[in-house]
Amino acid sequence: MIKVLVIDDERMMTNMIKVILEDRGHSVTGFSNSIAGEYEAIKNNYDLIYLDLHMPERNGAEITKNILAVKPDSKIIIITAFPTDSLAGEALKSGALTLLEKPLSLTKIIDSINIKNPEEEK
Repeated sequence: MIKVLVIDDERMMTNMIKVILEDRGHSVTGFSNSIAGEYEAIKNNYDLIYLDLHMPERNGAEITKNILAVKPDSKIIIITAFPTDSLAGEALKSGALTLLEKPLSLTKIIDSINIKNPEEEK
């Protein structure tokens, strides 16, 4: 079992990921408010963070940078419908592991649980 945080302003997306991962025995916490979700990620420890790229108040690239500044070992996966957006590149440069393109599928979500940091593969 892993501990997962999902931050996405679309509650339906947060709930979908939550249901899929909880059905597989993982513990999942979801936030639809980007600032509250960022605070949660910094305050508590998570094995994996799913983070939407485009949200009101604060975007996923900025949140990625802020989380990794405090917790550099955090594993962050960006979810977006706009994988070629410059913000997606910014999030990856800041240290996000990868992008998952919306619409998400059951397979994409399950497979993403096993994504590793490049340092873990050495």
